[in-house]
Order: sequence, then C-alpha cells, then structure tokens
Amino acid sequence: MKILTVCGMGSGSSLIMKMNVDAILEEEDVKGEVEACDLGSVGGQGADLIISTAELENQLTDVETPKVFVNNVVDKEAIRAAILPQLKS
Repeated sequence: MKILTVCGMGSGSSLIMKMNVDAILEEEDVKGEVEACDLGSVGGQGADLIISTAELENQLTDVETPKVFVNNVVDKEAIRAAILPQLKS
C-alpha cells in the first residue's frame, strides 16, 4: 500500500504525519510505503491512500484516490482512528 501524507509545501505537517503513519503501520503490522508530498504533486503519485489536514479537504476534491483528513497532525491516536478503517479494507 502506498500512502501519501500531504500538506501545502510538503515539508511541515506532512512530514509529521508521515512519521506518525510509519509508526502506526509498524504497530498494526501493516506493510506500506509512506511518502510526504506537497499539494501540487499529489496527482502524479499513484497512491492507494491520501492523508491530509482538514484545511486542505476542499483542495483535494478532484483527486479520486481515497482520502482521510485529520485535524491534528501530532495526535497519533486520532490519526490511527482515522486511517485504520482504510488500512483494514
């Protein structure tokens, strides 16, 4: 599974989310590759899941990849709760 963590510039909140998602995948024993990227690069990445902040939801409506939006990029348990349904499907 390829997962993209997305923020506006690709170097702030997306990196924090990437570190949390990497840890969650390991804890849940789910194989996956997580990459942080900026909003403009999302379309050409070919991901299975996109994780981003709620503030960017309107800007990702055209992307057909399944998406999960979180309110707090440092709250690992909130991220886990948001992505587990997607990871298990």
